[in-house]
Amino acid sequence: MTTAQKLGTGLLLAGLLLSASARAQMQSSRDLAELGMDLYQRANSPEALARMRKDLVNAPEAYLERVELPGTLVLLDKRRVRVPAMKYNVALRLLEVRDSTGSHVWPPGSLDGFYLGKGSDMRHFRSKLVRNGSTKLDFVEVLTQSDNSPLVLAVQHIYRHLDAQLDPILRTETKAESTEIGQTVLAGTDLVPKEPLRAISLNRKSVSELFGSRAPEITAWASNQGLSYTDLGQVLRMVEYYNQLSFKKP
Repeated sequence: MTTAQKLGTGLLLAGLLLSASARAQMQSSRDLAELGMDLYQRANSPEALARMRKDLVNAPEAYLERVELPGTLVLLDKRRVRVPAMKYNVALRLLEVRDSTGSHVWPPGSLDGFYLGKGSDMRHFRSKLVRNGSTKLDFVEVLTQSDNSPLVLAVQHIYRHLDAQLDPILRTETKAESTEIGQTVLAGTDLVPKEPLRAISLNRKSVSELFGSRAPEITAWASNQGLSYTDLGQVLRMVEYYNQLSFKKP
């Protein structure tokens, strides 16, 4: 049974076991699951897969990791399904999964998220709205430890094509065209439904604004710890400290 079939079967069995009132409460969850299934089915249609094969799908630079890694899918109902091999195609914003049933692709919104790799090297991704010029749904790498956090810190991986550079006088090529995967740092909250994550700059002003009324407290703590506002790992420590305080008291 494929992952998609497991999702549909699980929802059917749950519906048979729930009372009428409980089924009403689950309506929004089913609607979300149906939306996710629709996204999955459209992404795996023969036409969509044919287009995908023409669009850098086999270019190693299009992938966050160039080799397949084991991982875990997090379905929209939060159930987890382990898979033996997956790769995240940053260029096409698709998670490519290979299991005993074949190969499948999962677009943002068809999953709650996924874990890439295992053990201490495991990376956590979620489907999140991102506002950076426009608002789009994308897989973002979440750095904060807990889901449903007051403040989320994440990274959006972006595939970029860089044009060749020419000497302005000789018009000879000084640097060949290339591609790269860049990163945009994002912040937001899990506590407000459908609130998008927004791009932030790593500097004292932008980071301090994330903490609202607690900014003086976090700033004093960060100063005492000798933390830098330009280092992503140290900003993550500030965000996690802010979340700890927010969970403890209003």
